[in-house]
Amino acid sequence: MKQLAIVAVAAAGLAFSADETTFHIGHHEKFINITFDSNADIETIVGTTNKARGTVKADLEKGVGSVSLTVPVASLKTGIDMRDEHLRSDKWLDAEKFPEIKFASKKVEPVKDSKSKVKVTGEFTMHGVTKEVTVVVDWKELPAEAVKKAQFPEGRWLKFSTEFPVKLSDYGVAIPEGVGPKVSDTWTVKMTVFAGTAEIKEKK
Repeated sequence: MKQLAIVAVAAAGLAFSADETTFHIGHHEKFINITFDSNADIETIVGTTNKARGTVKADLEKGVGSVSLTVPVASLKTGIDMRDEHLRSDKWLDAEKFPEIKFASKKVEPVKDSKSKVKVTGEFTMHGVTKEVTVVVDWKELPAEAVKKAQFPEGRWLKFSTEFPVKLSDYGVAIPEGVGPKVSDTWTVKMTVFAGTAEIKEKK
């Protein structure tokens, strides 16, 4: 049901760094891979979405910056249409009332002894409830040659990966009666997102 995770919208505040570079998320669906899965006693559910918008501001040398990400609830897919309808209904995530899952960082700091990992603390919002979470993120800039070979749009590109748990009940999402053995209260969100420096053109 849910998550993505993970997810946000207004980038959060860190001290400004002259070496920060702004990378944009959402150039194309192929650059976004978010999964969320539930492992319950009776059933395993694996969901996906390839839709997200946001920004990553990063000073890769210092391991600081900010992250914001927004995922539309309507884009979440589990492989079964009826289950997706239930997921978006007012009994679950209520996409009509709470159309977006968001994450906005408040603090980003380097992980000791790691050149690419940072610890990101911020506000995760789902189902109208906001909780502070801390996740470890692996971010690294792609080599120019790799960008060229992969035929990415011009500019610099950042790969951003993380994994974290989301507990539905923490966000006011109750598992309907009779469904319990099929759905876990805690879902695992995994995401790998590519962000580029080129501005994203809004569709008319």
